[in-house]
Amino acid sequence: MVAVTKVMGLFYKLMLTNLLGGTGMAYYQSVYALFTPVYAIVIGGIPSAVAIMTAENFALERYKNARKIRRTALWLFTLAGAGATAAIALSAGFVSRAVPACDNMTAGLVAVSPAVLFCCVISVYRGYFEGLCDMVPTAVSEIIETLFKLILGLSFAYAAYSKTKGVCDTPTALSYTAAASILGVSLSSLLACIYLFARLKIKGDSITDARLKKDLCTDSTRHIIKELLHFALPIAMTAAIATLINTIDLLTVVPVLKWLSAKGSLDVSPLADRGLSADEAAQFIYGSYTALALTVTGIVPGFTAMLGKPALPAVSKAKAKGDKAALKKGLDDIFLLSSVIAFPASFALTVFPREVLSFLFPSRGAEIAVSDKPLCILSAGLVFGCFLPPVFALLQAVGRPKSCVRIMLISCLVKLVLNPLLMLIPDLGVSGAALALVLADMTAFFISSLLLYRSVGVMPNIKQTIAAPAFAALLFAAAARLCYDRLFIGILHESTRLGLLISLTVGSIIYIFSLYLLNIMPKSRKYQKKFKKIPKRA
Repeated sequence: MVAVTKVMGLFYKLMLTNLLGGTGMAYYQSVYALFTPVYAIVIGGIPSAVAIMTAENFALERYKNARKIRRTALWLFTLAGAGATAAIALSAGFVSRAVPACDNMTAGLVAVSPAVLFCCVISVYRGYFEGLCDMVPTAVSEIIETLFKLILGLSFAYAAYSKTKGVCDTPTALSYTAAASILGVSLSSLLACIYLFARLKIKGDSITDARLKKDLCTDSTRHIIKELLHFALPIAMTAAIATLINTIDLLTVVPVLKWLSAKGSLDVSPLADRGLSADEAAQFIYGSYTALALTVTGIVPGFTAMLGKPALPAVSKAKAKGDKAALKKGLDDIFLLSSVIAFPASFALTVFPREVLSFLFPSRGAEIAVSDKPLCILSAGLVFGCFLPPVFALLQAVGRPKSCVRIMLISCLVKLVLNPLLMLIPDLGVSGAALALVLADMTAFFISSLLLYRSVGVMPNIKQTIAAPAFAALLFAAAARLCYDRLFIGILHESTRLGLLISLTVGSIIYIFSLYLLNIMPKSRKYQKKFKKIPKRA
């Protein structure tokens, strides 16, 4: 289900980028770079807090109190969401003028503001159902939200673009198109909210009247609010800090690019035929970088975070029992699952940056020209970003959740300091921001890994879980690049989407075969053990 929503979300982003281009996506990404920290603070910990408290009360057969928790959380976070919505909408004009990245974000900020309110309500319902061990409403609501984000977001964007093109000047038309798409996203959250409300009204929550009669005592509203905030605030702060990387880019990348462009030190040769001013060129490069390079590299860490979750309960249990052997097995499983995804993705994007961007954004040549070098740098360090979510989850599993907040703060500080310093290096430009992100992720990974080792006292098998998959992925990337260069470029003299797919398929076959020969995957170990048991003939 998570994979389905991620694929639909990626398709939405690809279609929107192909419509808006670099300048339009600068408006879109700027709105979300400002919006997501506020969203994370208000929304971040609601589902977990409600789920934990509901599950505890349900286990203790305090059914009436569980319902009171839902009602209290609903009005509390609805008020918080309404306040945040009003604050974003009322300050949209001031923020748009104050932020140097884009000076025309007012419509987009107003369009995105209702999403905070809708998502607050959604989070309470999702947390309540999850606390009752019913994951279906959460999954269905996520599908509804993503599906209508795709339908309404793109429909509104294309409608606005057709209406404003030729009527307004291009930057204004693109800003309104981005705002229209954002409005569609906000409405998709409303539809998911309506579904969850109707689901609870029609099917109920499995708490019968007989169960309610057994529970005659409920906690005070003040106590429930205190407990909700106790659980929600640390998670919300962690989520908010994690979103600051994009805000740092918004506040530092565009001003530095504008300064470089005004001095004539910025390479704008791919934009020569567009007639952009210095400020417009900076916005175009920022939008291209965030919409193309960051979007493509941001896909993989989501999958590594998802793959590592099944092993976390075993790690928590082993830590509680002090079982070093079980702890080591849990770490091996998580690192191995992350490695077999992270390394091939990292190496493939490193050797095919321009080809992948041309495959996904075929009509955006100028955007690709300014994004392929940053993508190559981001891809080379992608493994650190892929390992961070499972390592952070492991730290939480062994009782070190506050360490994740501190590590993220250090990572943000590294990013904030290195962004302008590296971007000012000749021939780097926006690639300096990409390198700063890689170094920030690398810093966070090594610190978190050291803390994890100090917490559990064991390390994963580096040779088996990291070195061997990395070697297999290196063979994959080399085979794919060789096939592409020698067959499609060298013999057929053409670069095509089909050629890229065939080359990656050839590399994938070699990768899977290499994993088997290196005895990495559990199934290959099982089969090899069976072969060893076959008696030799005389």
